[in-house]
Amino acid sequence: MIVNESIRLGLEHNVTSKFMLQSLIYHRFSKEIYSAYVITAVFKASEILKRYRKAKRKNPDTKKPFMRKKMLVVDNQRYRITHSRLRLPVSPRQFVYIPLNHHVCEVLSRPGLKLGSITLNENKLCIPYSRGILRKDPCGYLGIDMNLENATCFDEHGNTTVVDMSHIVYTKMKYREVLSHFNRNDSRIQGKLKRKYGQKQKNRQDTYLHQRSKKITSSGRQIIMEKLSGIQKKYRRGNGQGPKLRFRLNSWARFKLQSMIDYKSIEANGFGVKFVQPHGTSARCAKCGKRLIPEERRKMWCISCRHIVDRDINASMNILARGLEMLGVMSARFEPDAVQGEAVKQFKDAEQIAPSLLARNNPSS
Repeated sequence: MIVNESIRLGLEHNVTSKFMLQSLIYHRFSKEIYSAYVITAVFKASEILKRYRKAKRKNPDTKKPFMRKKMLVVDNQRYRITHSRLRLPVSPRQFVYIPLNHHVCEVLSRPGLKLGSITLNENKLCIPYSRGILRKDPCGYLGIDMNLENATCFDEHGNTTVVDMSHIVYTKMKYREVLSHFNRNDSRIQGKLKRKYGQKQKNRQDTYLHQRSKKITSSGRQIIMEKLSGIQKKYRRGNGQGPKLRFRLNSWARFKLQSMIDYKSIEANGFGVKFVQPHGTSARCAKCGKRLIPEERRKMWCISCRHIVDRDINASMNILARGLEMLGVMSARFEPDAVQGEAVKQFKDAEQIAPSLLARNNPSS
């Protein structure tokens, strides 16, 4: 309410300074609402107005901003965490208390944490924090080839690990089928049901990605991955693919998994992920650099050095070699030691992933 009123008055009086906007709003709400919350809302409105004016200079038809979601921002000088409870002021010397679960209390009790401004909305409480990272030296190097239904890892010792991601694809297809059976005429009810099942799908996906990313970063190695950008342009409507194929490829959680691996690696090991260009990693031989010829069952054959290699293992070897070259480490070539499959370009071959390798690396799957 305060944010939208601040936006309205800011546009009406053409106010550009947040302090001038504060002088217009403060006395209207300070008697009814805690003054610190009024100031925070005015500063939020000034940020929205700044972005709106910047967007309007590029596009004169930009719509006026309006904040629909109810939220409360409290700076780190106003709240306290004591006895597993969050204390928020509602007026001078009057507080409300929000209980915190065991996990949140355990994380926030770690030494060296610096808490930021919390954000509270209708169903979520966000408590940001930061802490210093101790820089460590990597105990090895790991190249990862990202695919739709698996992630192929190859380390400097020549060991291959396949992390199964097919559960995410199966979950998204299952929820899509469930939503396709909704035949309610009321669009509002349909919207509520879609949001409900969409949130359930997101929760299951995030849990699965957190588990897999933690497993990948637990080795303490320097992780090298492809810089995946512009992939969504290949699967737009009108490119010749069917709707089911476009849905599978556009729902690929590649950036989310990469970001999870990156921040978990920084938090656990003190260094982040290094990214290399993906061009030719699957099509070029990891031993001699010549172009490979596709064979059956996801195999690739090199004309020059006459060896047969799996497509994804070859890609992970190339990613590792490019990363070592970028880091200034002497690279080495390794013979592939496993067979697995990829579902990015040929989904039928996803069943050809080596069952023994997947069972060994993912006993919980």
